[in-house]
Amino acid sequence: MSDTEDDQFHHTTVKITILGEPFTGKSSLCQRYLSNSPRAPGGTTHGAEVLAGQCLGLRPPVPLHLCDVAGNSLSTGMLRNYLYASDVVLFVYDLSNLQSFDKLNVWIEKVKEIFDEEPKKPLMALFGNKSDLEHQRAVRLSCVKQLASKYLLENFKGSARTGEMVNYAFTDLIARVLRLPVPSSHVTVPIKLETELELSKDASQPDGVPTSPLIMNRKTLRKIQRKASSSICSVQ
Repeated sequence: MSDTEDDQFHHTTVKITILGEPFTGKSSLCQRYLSNSPRAPGGTTHGAEVLAGQCLGLRPPVPLHLCDVAGNSLSTGMLRNYLYASDVVLFVYDLSNLQSFDKLNVWIEKVKEIFDEEPKKPLMALFGNKSDLEHQRAVRLSCVKQLASKYLLENFKGSARTGEMVNYAFTDLIARVLRLPVPSSHVTVPIKLETELELSKDASQPDGVPTSPLIMNRKTLRKIQRKASSSICSVQ
């Protein structure tokens, strides 16, 4: 990167607007990303709260604004103002709450309507929060994939409480906006959960060979993970 480009990225502020139903963990997601700590229980967002920070996963660090929008803003006339100049719109749902996912269709259509006549369209993505409650999952994986495919959305799943996939999701989205590669240190291999192991058994042929592309990809990733664990790791 040239000095001119380097200086440009130092002054490029990325705005990420976070939308979704109440109690999906939007504020906790912002808190986890900016301070790497869970948000204290209690309290709700009123209107919208804009938080400033930096994406430290990219070099040089990228300044950013996180606009945490209250879950009741869908029924107000302020949503257009909150979305102004957004580079990324992140739709958050609670994977243990089906209603929070079903309502995303309304949120997405509203955002598309607001940006319909705007020359600059934001990058839009899904984030399934509360993966630490996977045993209480109410949203089917197939429904998530269908929604992501319908609206061409990037798709992530993680937990604001544990921090799983939070840094990766934000870093990946910011890098896409700036057309930068995501550092290899932020590429994580997903861990197969018990429910996913059961799905892989159901998707197997009689001889035990998985037929689902998703299962095949995860099998490949496990091989990569085993190979990586046998090599020398550097401490970040």
